Amino acid sequence: MDGKSAVRARDSTLLPIGPGFSAAEGKQVRYGFRPEHLSLSASGKGIAAAIDVVAPTGSETQVHLTMAGVPAVAVFRERISVRPGETLYVEPDTAKLNLFDAESGRALVS
Repeated sequence: MDGKSAVRARDSTLLPIGPGFSAAEGKQVRYGFRPEHLSLSASGKGIAAAIDVVAPTGSETQVHLTMAGVPAVAVFRERISVRPGETLYVEPDTAKLNLFDAESGRALVS
């Protein structure tokens, strides 16, 4: 963690964080978000995510994906045209992130 803008996942992906989080350099953390707090990014921007399953549910599209080497779920309010095996680029809403100490499970905030 650089203390300002990102944490590094085990696969070296940089995951953005917003202001208000604090942890010691090198401290392991858990990065948390709700599925509806991911948004689509332009190709090559944001975090690359491998699509595992696409489930259109009417007014939303649920996408099971692998992001930074970890399974995750995203819910998009619009229909999107993607297929399993493709790469989708996403951005978390950093104002709504949760960051936890990996050892104690305590929320990290300043």
